Amino acid sequence: MEPEEYTYLEMEQLMASDLTRQKIEQSIKDRKKLHRTFVDNIKTFKPLLELEAKAFKDGALDKKTKELMALAISIVTKCEPCMEWHLDQALQAGATDKEVFETIDVTIEMGGGQAAAYARFVLKALEHFKKDGR
Repeated sequence: MEPEEYTYLEMEQLMASDLTRQKIEQSIKDRKKLHRTFVDNIKTFKPLLELEAKAFKDGALDKKTKELMALAISIVTKCEPCMEWHLDQALQAGATDKEVFETIDVTIEMGGGQAAAYARFVLKALEHFKKDGR
């Protein structure tokens, strides 16, 4: 069996995909590793966590809807760790791939080309979480 041959563009895409996957995994690892340090040392972090719990609690809007809203905001503000977090939270709250795709549609309508570029990160994170069984 002969080794696969890739074009330069295919190799660039594979390397970019691997880098994005590494970035997602590093974001998750850093958040878990540094959480206690933040809680113990950053005065504003615990109140932020309390605010987050209140904001994402089911109300007139359910948690899934709120997480999809936060995902859209994360894309527009170009916050990749936020994208990874809110995508994961939305999936855990029951969001489907189609709901994520529609969230990206609305984000692109509001944020234009930059939102489309950053939404690619969300699609790679979606692949990552699907492989993880979410």
